[in-house]
Amino acid sequence: MPLHTRSRLAALAAVSVLAACRAPAAALGAPSTSDELLESLAARFGPHDRDARFDALRPRFAKSALVPSKLFHDNTAWTATSGDTRTLVLAGHGTPNHYALVVAGDAPPPVAPADYRRVMRLTHDGGDDYAWNVRDELAVGTVTGDQLGAALTALFAAAEHERDGADAHAAIDHDLPRTTAALGRAVSLDTLRLTPNKDGGADVHLAGTIHAERLTNTFPRLAHYLSHYVSPTGGEILVFDDANRAWWDAAKRGDAWSLDLRVANGNLAPLRGPPDRMPDHLHVRIDAATRTFIFHVGLANLVGDVTVTRAPNEHAFTATFRKEPDWQLPPLVETMLKAPLQRPFQGSGASVTFDIRDGQAHEAPTVIFREYDLTVRESRIMRWLGGLGDAAVEDFRTGAETEFDQFAGETLSALRADVAQLTQTAGQ
Repeated sequence: MPLHTRSRLAALAAVSVLAACRAPAAALGAPSTSDELLESLAARFGPHDRDARFDALRPRFAKSALVPSKLFHDNTAWTATSGDTRTLVLAGHGTPNHYALVVAGDAPPPVAPADYRRVMRLTHDGGDDYAWNVRDELAVGTVTGDQLGAALTALFAAAEHERDGADAHAAIDHDLPRTTAALGRAVSLDTLRLTPNKDGGADVHLAGTIHAERLTNTFPRLAHYLSHYVSPTGGEILVFDDANRAWWDAAKRGDAWSLDLRVANGNLAPLRGPPDRMPDHLHVRIDAATRTFIFHVGLANLVGDVTVTRAPNEHAFTATFRKEPDWQLPPLVETMLKAPLQRPFQGSGASVTFDIRDGQAHEAPTVIFREYDLTVRESRIMRWLGGLGDAAVEDFRTGAETEFDQFAGETLSALRADVAQLTQTAGQ
């Protein structure tokens, strides 16, 4: 599944968990605040229309991610050129019933809920090196980072004091009936286990299954895509600190997924040892592998440094990767790819940032940012590597994407309706 689609799925799951009981929903503030947030997400990540220019550019950018020189020299692909930098600006606006994405070189920063802007920059760094910088901005109304943090605290506190995972599972089904029905068409939560930790707090274990077969009749192309491209993909993401204490662990093996974390005093805590405040500097280790045609391709021990920002009006984290992972590639290919695959991790490395900034001026919106930086070195072998994903990208773009957008939009709209009912009940 393309990176941006996995991000959308992660956002969908994260927001669903955030609203998984009455207390977190109430912590989001007035009903209008949570409604603006969820309406913005449902609009942006649901079905949308694209103008003709954007529709034509999308496959070209997808195929050029690792070999961008030809795209760099095509001025028709960009909304602005300046020296060795090319820029493409996209804008989105509308409601869950009608949302449009267009090429718009003069798009202003997002203002109204669901307003969106993407700025893509490609810089020629000399020789065969090209640096990507991509920034997404989405306005989500008046919700603040502190309110989102309070919702998480309420969720963690509820998990900490709940002693029966079955009761907690039943509470989710009761409080979010529309959401569990909509999301359950593709993903099940099979296990929710809450266990008191001997050092304080509670261990939380969630496990479930991705069910492509459930979508065969309603979303056939998405079902095909999940079974052919997502099911063969597996991996693990582990977050740990300088003392080598693990803070949470997420894994996927085939169609099975799991998440392990620990909560104490309304906050995340290390999985083992005394409860502690999460430090501002962490590390993440990623393992991932998939099967493409006859090839098994993957990486292991991709370690990044994570910086957490906690400011009065900003909450963010940045993961920076400066160490090349262990590649899992066909032997001859791995030898030929060595130099080009080292390049993204040299210098300042590759990075990804997620950021929530509260509006500062009167009626200014809260904006969610995502930004990543990646430098690639072109080569014939990089073309081979990029070509491995062409079939998956094309299959997704020409059928599964529309169905996924519909699925995500319906699920987020269901969550919006559930949260509206919860906040209304909490106010009575």
